[in-house]
Amino acid sequence: MFSYKIGISAQEHDDFVTAHPQANLLQSSAWAQIKDNWANERLGFYKDDHLVAAASVLIKPLPLGMTMLYIPRGPIMDYGDKELLAFVLASLKKFAKEKKSALCKV
Repeated sequence: MFSYKIGISAQEHDDFVTAHPQANLLQSSAWAQIKDNWANERLGFYKDDHLVAAASVLIKPLPLGMTMLYIPRGPIMDYGDKELLAFVLASLKKFAKEKKSALCKV
């Protein structure tokens, strides 16, 4: 069973990202700190309490109380797992609605 968590620790996120074959600097917690005019949330996606995907989501405020979400070179996951992919995309859509996002660039 899949679940997701908003606000995983930078350590858990970075450990997962660096160990993954699709590792990318733009998904590191350090990169999110460089983008200091954007807010950041780290999302963890779990299968049976085991982290199987992660996304560092940059959040930029827009006029009228809206936001723009940007997930540079991510999420980090096995894109061959169609069930996981469907869950991650549905979860990101839900997260985007919660953040009043006008768009989510992946």
